[in-house]
Amino acid sequence: MLTPVATGQKSIEDYRSIIGNEQTDEIHRLSEPFKGARVLHLNATAFGGGVAELLNSIVPLMNDAGLNAEWQVMHGADEFYQVSKALHNSLQGMQIS
Repeated sequence: MLTPVATGQKSIEDYRSIIGNEQTDEIHRLSEPFKGARVLHLNATAFGGGVAELLNSIVPLMNDAGLNAEWQVMHGADEFYQVSKALHNSLQGMQIS
């Protein structure tokens, strides 16, 4: 079962004064070929940790760039979370037995 996560709205233009005109214009230029492309971010949780913090910002910015981005959370039994956490940790170099 998947549940969509509401992320609100953000505009790339709000960052123009921080990152500058050249970088802002480049984001718009590079995103042009991907307009309308669907991107699904699938996660085990909607809160806590770096991934949730990133997705809360990046998903609305991807939508502002013209992509069709969404973030959904997959629900499961405790075993699902144990396996997903073990996979996450192993991808970061932890030995899993």
